[in-house]
Amino acid sequence: MKKARVGLIIDDKLQAWNIFDLIKKSYQSNIYEISCIIIQESHNYKRKTIIKSINEFCFKFISFFERIFVKRFINTDTFFKKYPISLFDIKKIHVKPIVSKSGFVHRFSKEDLKKIKEENLDILIRGGSGILRGDILTICKNGIISFHHGDNNVNRGTPPGFWEVYNREKSTGFIIQILTEELDGGNVIFKGNLPTSFFYTLNMVKLYKKANVFMHLILEDIFKKNEIRSYSKRPYDKPLYLIPTIKQQIIYLFKTFLYLLIKLVRKILRKKQKWNVAYQYSDDWRDISIRKSKIFKNPPNSFIADPFLYRYNEKDYCFVEEYNFSLNKGHISVYEINKQGEKYIGKALSENFHLSYPNVFDFNGEIYMIPESSAAKEIRLYKCLNFPLKWQFETVLIPNVSAVDSNIFRLKNKWWILTNVDSSDSGEHCSELHAFHSDNLISNEWKSHPMNPLIFDSRRSRNAGIIFENDNIYRSYQIQGWDRYGEGVGVARIIELNEQKFSEHVEFELSADGFKRALGIHTYNFKNGIMVTDFVSL
Repeated sequence: MKKARVGLIIDDKLQAWNIFDLIKKSYQSNIYEISCIIIQESHNYKRKTIIKSINEFCFKFISFFERIFVKRFINTDTFFKKYPISLFDIKKIHVKPIVSKSGFVHRFSKEDLKKIKEENLDILIRGGSGILRGDILTICKNGIISFHHGDNNVNRGTPPGFWEVYNREKSTGFIIQILTEELDGGNVIFKGNLPTSFFYTLNMVKLYKKANVFMHLILEDIFKKNEIRSYSKRPYDKPLYLIPTIKQQIIYLFKTFLYLLIKLVRKILRKKQKWNVAYQYSDDWRDISIRKSKIFKNPPNSFIADPFLYRYNEKDYCFVEEYNFSLNKGHISVYEINKQGEKYIGKALSENFHLSYPNVFDFNGEIYMIPESSAAKEIRLYKCLNFPLKWQFETVLIPNVSAVDSNIFRLKNKWWILTNVDSSDSGEHCSELHAFHSDNLISNEWKSHPMNPLIFDSRRSRNAGIIFENDNIYRSYQIQGWDRYGEGVGVARIIELNEQKFSEHVEFELSADGFKRALGIHTYNFKNGIMVTDFVSL
């Protein structure tokens, strides 16, 4: 198969990590190649005002110190490096854009357009500065594809990842678009939203790492499937964001410092956040009053979370993650529950890595568990030998994957796994919902759904349980808040799921307000007239 020819427009200077990483990813592709780098010659921009220059200088100062701090949270060994153009062994074309008086808009001369057209490129990637206008937008059959590191419905402008932190938005988005004459108003062909981190640089690094993966995947989809996704447009009613003013930077620093101080005080006072499991009897999982739930007692130096129900010999059991603070990892424990209360049975499953989300189910007379085992980079299946405490490892269903909180079920003679994958290797599992299917449960041939990720939104992607009612399947999901894991939960009915399509309809969403002093809630399960949930508190 002949590879599609891709051109990359960059500036004539040292290149940032995202350009270097994208070129590296292109080397691994059998679908496309970056066959030409178009280098824009530098030019003198319109002189900046003194105030704007001061704003930019101070913001760079903040960014410099945050770069030191961010290493505590994510690997940035290569992220802030700059890479020379000579490093890339790819044909290079030099062009000189015609720059508007504002210094922002770039057009190209007939001579430069001719040079680009002679390369017979299938698509261009905008990786440099300037708002591209004119004939360059249509010089390739598939146009020009570009990042915008922000959700274009709520954030247009710069700097990427800052204003979501400043405004304490629950999520930070990015889009990939085919450029048009309208600034940040191109035809969106992919978008994603991930949880907003509590300071700018961490939020920005996660955003760039996640977005780069999907620029590569979208390029492959365009030429492999010969199709482009599309998203509906809506009016933009927010300001065009710019580098924050000195006043805004001071406010940002104050809020960030105060937030860190609160975290530090809690750490000194040993006020750890603890999850708690609660349950309630009800004939209808929609007709629940959260405040009436009975709360399990947490074990010493531990907490329990991620409750899943299973009925065995007319008794109801609740499998949970039990997280031990001394070991810094979880194992699976089991309780027997009834209307009088809960009774601890024992440890059901433990490994030398963290386990949680104990999804227990049965098939053909056997009882199985598919716990969260992302630390092993596998989705694993365990089989029960003697209920409820004796389990053995059965097989790896999906290897070499960083995935959490897997729901598994059988639908129309096919097995499905809905799980939350981190495609960027950044440790962020809350934004992507992926599906895999197989004809058999015990199989190593689970196929990825062509729509993956089915949902890319931290406010709805991460699984929080699963409910079966008659012929309907309901997926519980987590709602991530601003630097808040598991702020709320929702339930959505799966409308359509097959080898080509997926859709679901949101039924309702819940906060943790029904529990006293609760900060979040992130599981909602129901089986045999019992609802189980969990909530976090200090």
